[in-house]
Amino acid sequence: MDERVLDAATALFLEQGFGRTTLDQVSERSRTGKSTLYGRYANKEALFAAVVTRSIDAMFDDLKAAPSDGDVQSRLRHLGRELARVMLDARCVALMRITAAEAGNFPALATLGYQKSFDGTARFVAEAIVGPDGSGSVESALPIACRFVELALQPISFQATFGVDPELLKEHVGRHVDDAIVLLTTTGLLKS
Repeated sequence: MDERVLDAATALFLEQGFGRTTLDQVSERSRTGKSTLYGRYANKEALFAAVVTRSIDAMFDDLKAAPSDGDVQSRLRHLGRELARVMLDARCVALMRITAAEAGNFPALATLGYQKSFDGTARFVAEAIVGPDGSGSVESALPIACRFVELALQPISFQATFGVDPELLKEHVGRHVDDAIVLLTTTGLLKS
């Protein structure tokens, strides 16, 4: 039943936006009783938070793992492109836009979406930095991973959220990723 509710809520939020979607509509579309729906989600904000969380988790599930061979730069190059691919998916961009549009009214929702996405992305990058041999810890690689995300992926995400065509952005992903790798390597944060 939770999947049915979240599927219905996701579809309605994407079709109508946050403001025009009601819990009654979600109840009707998901064929779930109102009391059951309200028992699981105290309000529309809680339901939207569940939708955003599930969507971010699905985004990470869709990632292709970094190759286990090659140096750290090639692993980051692959993973950076993969992360951008899933971030620029139409559904993901639409949810980022809805979250940004509602940030003034529901700042905790915007923070939740941002933090969950950023932390998950940084963890994937840290794992690629450490590599398959496990030389180093993921925790110690997190500061470098965060900087990579800030340099290579956040500008693309920001632009997509505020209306730049994701297809156009996909054409420039490689340059953003390569520039971040060069900068991190040149400054000594990323070792060859």
